[in-house]
Amino acid sequence: MTKNLISIGLLTLGLAACGGGTANDTAAAAGAKTGGAKPAAATSSSHTLARGTTIEVTMRDSMSSRRNTVGNPIDASVSRDVLDDKGRVAISAGSPVALNISAISPSKAGDGNGEGLLELTVTSVTVNGAQHSVNVVVRDVPHTMKGRGITKGVAEDVGVGAAIGAVAGQVIGKNTKGTVIGGAVGAVAGGAVAVAGAQRDIVVAPGTHITFALPQAIAIAAK
Repeated sequence: MTKNLISIGLLTLGLAACGGGTANDTAAAAGAKTGGAKPAAATSSSHTLARGTTIEVTMRDSMSSRRNTVGNPIDASVSRDVLDDKGRVAISAGSPVALNISAISPSKAGDGNGEGLLELTVTSVTVNGAQHSVNVVVRDVPHTMKGRGITKGVAEDVGVGAAIGAVAGQVIGKNTKGTVIGGAVGAVAGGAVAVAGAQRDIVVAPGTHITFALPQAIAIAAK
């Protein structure tokens, strides 16, 4: 009787041991499939900037209608962080911005208070090494107007006026005094011609800020 009880007890323990192993194996297999307690790998996302998002730009180069011409490239950079609709930084301050001059000219000749013409075209913004094409014309560019002063052409106008006046004075006055007076009058007349032809240049200093709005939505890959 005692032997039978012992045999039954050993059989029960064996079955329990086998059952526990099976449960453990099953749990281990389930853990292997789900990766255990390891967190899921984070997936990268992109930032979307809506159409009409404004971007402030700081120009690094100076410009002048006396020196620059249409087509000249202008280096610039983003002035401040640009945020997406979730408040995340999509474009960091300092990101390169490429522009070129699409129109530039001084004031009209003789217009002492006239304004020059300047239009810039934003062609691209580079973010995290990726270039995003943009095509926006900016016309409202802060600037100053600077007179050209006495240029070679102005000096020639004054000189020609003086010479013509001197000849006229000599012919009319028949003496040296008439020549001197005629020369003075001619110089004044030549100066008036020079002033009538004088122009003022449009000048943009480095560090000038401009703002443009995106013409279409763009997607920017996150870092």
